[in-house]
Amino acid sequence: MADHVLLSDISNGTYLKLAIARRGERPKETAHYACNSLEGFKTSIRDFLDAQGNPHLSGAAISAAGWERGGIIQLPNHGFSIDRADMRGFLNTQRINLVNDFVAKALAIPRLEEGERDKICGGDPLEEQVIAVIGPHNGLGMSALAPDGMGNWTAMPTEGGHSDLAPTTDLEEAVLRVLIDKYGHVSRERVISIPGVVDVWKALAKIDGDDEARTPMIEEIIAMASTGDERSKQAIDLSMGWFAAMASDVALILGARGGVYLAGDLLDQIGDLFDVEAFVKRYSDKGRLSRYVSEVPVFKTTARDMEIIGLATLFD
Repeated sequence: MADHVLLSDISNGTYLKLAIARRGERPKETAHYACNSLEGFKTSIRDFLDAQGNPHLSGAAISAAGWERGGIIQLPNHGFSIDRADMRGFLNTQRINLVNDFVAKALAIPRLEEGERDKICGGDPLEEQVIAVIGPHNGLGMSALAPDGMGNWTAMPTEGGHSDLAPTTDLEEAVLRVLIDKYGHVSRERVISIPGVVDVWKALAKIDGDDEARTPMIEEIIAMASTGDERSKQAIDLSMGWFAAMASDVALILGARGGVYLAGDLLDQIGDLFDVEAFVKRYSDKGRLSRYVSEVPVFKTTARDMEIIGLATLFD
């Protein structure tokens, strides 16, 4: 009887993650393949399975930065879609799960091992309570886990990253005005994401009267901030300040006393530029509910390939 499952994440705009595991087990390693088309997606899977000895599959799960509708999941970062019926024929297996990437990340939380999360602040997580997961990458993802009372979890997909951005300082208000002129509606994703940090940097340049400044890539902003460039450091600090405010909003909205988990490639790229003290101060600043959010633990995940870890739980 087949007991292997194929796990695939295609949420990153430049590559595909693939892993194989036995049902109920966490995959031991993940392979990365270039992917920019449906044919490239299938070719990568075919090559990967060939390298694994072509095990007979009892199922497959695919996560992406999109949502399934009618058995099809659109891939905005790649410009094509994946059809469940097509993949059933391609992989010769009936069970195909199509999952949003942040739902997959959330499913990984209960499976994190010792050392795969760093506590930032708060008390101890309470058992049988909601867990929230938020994180910036090319966009701003958010999901949650709700306990079912029997030791299992139900993932709750959301689009919280598109909630309205709210300023609390004169500088934040000035940046918001620049972004409103550019985009009209401004969601949190516009500032809490990789392109968001770039937009904040450009807004600061405009506020400084430096309209002709060349727009840097995120890697350049991080490098300049690391060497003391004031505007670059300010752009990152503003983005992370808004991220902290969102984290405490999510803790309140969901009652996430099981913990708020921060994930996403932007945090990994920022590294030591992530100001923990400033984050905790902004996170805890909730007026009459400051004590409530201060007791909700916040963790930064350090596990690699969380989507793959989460997808494996679908076959327990």
